[in-house]
Amino acid sequence: MKKKVNNKKKTIIIISIIIFVFLLLGISGYLFYNSKKLKVNLASDRIVNINDEVYNTDYIKSVKNGTIVSDKQLVDTSIVGKKKIVLKIKNYFNNIEKYTYDIDIVDREEPSIDYSDRLSTTEGIEIDLLDGVKANDNSNEEIDVTVEGEYDFNTIGEYELYYVAKDSSGNTTKEKFILEVIKKKEVAQNISVDRTFTTSKGFKGYTKNGITYIDGVLIVNKTYSIPSTYYPGDITSETRSNMNRMFADAKALGLNIYLSSGFRSYNTQKIIYNNYVSRDGKEMADTYSARPGHSEHQTGLAFDVNQINDTFIGTPEANWLSDNAWKYGFILRYPKGKTNETGYKYESWHFRYVGLELAKKLYNDGDWITLENYFGITSKYSD
Repeated sequence: MKKKVNNKKKTIIIISIIIFVFLLLGISGYLFYNSKKLKVNLASDRIVNINDEVYNTDYIKSVKNGTIVSDKQLVDTSIVGKKKIVLKIKNYFNNIEKYTYDIDIVDREEPSIDYSDRLSTTEGIEIDLLDGVKANDNSNEEIDVTVEGEYDFNTIGEYELYYVAKDSSGNTTKEKFILEVIKKKEVAQNISVDRTFTTSKGFKGYTKNGITYIDGVLIVNKTYSIPSTYYPGDITSETRSNMNRMFADAKALGLNIYLSSGFRSYNTQKIIYNNYVSRDGKEMADTYSARPGHSEHQTGLAFDVNQINDTFIGTPEANWLSDNAWKYGFILRYPKGKTNETGYKYESWHFRYVGLELAKKLYNDGDWITLENYFGITSKYSD
């Protein structure tokens, strides 16, 4: 009986020892595995600005018990929001693990607005204040521009208004501009004129003291002249004011636009034209220079900028003027491909003031309409 008891005790002891050994091995294995387990230490601040240059490994501070095997690559940061980054890491046991972490892409930059800081119209004439106005943002998203402030097209005065643009991240830009509503010019019904006429497109015109107006616009071309005594003495104040605003806005964009030729008297034009005739002959001179009395420069409403020759064509300044001069009340007077209408070759440097309302119509979304085509008139010398 005593022998059986001893055997039982031995069995219990052996089993206990085995369990202990397994427990010890298990604990040792667990401790060993944890000591060799892959551990990645990330940067605590993982916020990046939209479109910034960031690589997939930039926010890994350290890797314990492993080696990054993924190639270093740029991360696409063009979209705001959380971005998941996946890396391949070889652990201590030479197995490849996928490790993922997130970065936050944010937009802290305000949109910019392309606009004119001063618009004008005649009382009773509504204009689209957002025409040609565009918002740009580093997110490349479509951003609507709104107008903030009160104004009345039927009431004369200056209105201080704001263009407002807000992107999807809440960044907001406000740009001040002035809307000027000017008094409508009234033509006396019983004005004493030399003659009246109607153009082929139904516009009313009249000539007074040798000066021709059509729909209130002074017309000077090869068909319609002004007398030698017409002498404003300089570019008109309204023309110069709008010209200076245009030049200043261009300068703010890094463009260099400057006045090369403004007002010219009848006699000055006579000298210029005769010199060209002496050099190139009358037929050739008539394609690019006006005869005295037929030059818009004599009106004080026209001017030339920068290089007064074909080298100006296609320059950033010429392209900008062609796209934006109308916003300041100017037209490209002699557009490309319209020689049969204007009587003159393409002049990318010659601009004429006609006011915002008419300039917008003639701009025609970039396909300039000539005064001759718009009013239905000719531009041809009688001899």
